Amino acid sequence: MVMLLTSHAACTKRYVYARMKMNNKVDTIKFSCFCPTCNSIVEHERVFDYQYNIDRKDDVSISGTSVVLGKCLNCNEPILQRDKFNHVDDHYWSDGFDQLYPIIEIEASKNAPKIVRGPYSEAIKCYRVQAYDACVIMCRKGIEAICIDKKLSNGNLFDKLKKLKDIGILSTEMYQWSDELRLLGNDGAHDHNEIVTKEDAKDSIDFFEALITYLYQLTIKYNNLKERRKGTKELK
Repeated sequence: MVMLLTSHAACTKRYVYARMKMNNKVDTIKFSCFCPTCNSIVEHERVFDYQYNIDRKDDVSISGTSVVLGKCLNCNEPILQRDKFNHVDDHYWSDGFDQLYPIIEIEASKNAPKIVRGPYSEAIKCYRVQAYDACVIMCRKGIEAICIDKKLSNGNLFDKLKKLKDIGILSTEMYQWSDELRLLGNDGAHDHNEIVTKEDAKDSIDFFEALITYLYQLTIKYNNLKERRKGTKELK
């Protein structure tokens, strides 16, 4: 869900300027950014804008934080963005930009090692530019990275995934998902007769995200829970 930051910045700049000139009466503002439902950069319409932490230094300069609710003019899905803006006369710049909804990347990816985060981020970028073959290949590279992170570097990917299942790191269901990602990645890399669709690519990302969440968030939380309960029982 990559955002077209320059377009958002231009939109925010026009909006801030409009507020300064029109005493908060604003015409409809449109801006271009990535829509995850349409999977393309499309035109959005600003529905609502909330600004806070406003600092007006003089008549021509203003800074603050803007939260913009927009809707895609193609599919009508909402989007929520936050921007820490600075506006001086006709010059605009951003000190920080976040997409609040839809979520750009899953929270669990922050806990994953760099070797896993890299392919995950690349897979999302490939999906957003409709490079679906490349997307499934990056997902396959991601599960290969998981094997390396779990100290399995010998053998082919099929054998390494089976080993992860045998030693209890992957459940049977997670193993099946991983193996399907492996096969989809093989199709994207080697099978010139097999067409990787948008749905295939999206499913690959969804399964890859599920694996990351399971291995690098839920497993850690579960182990922490066991340790916490163990400590509580020992105190009784």
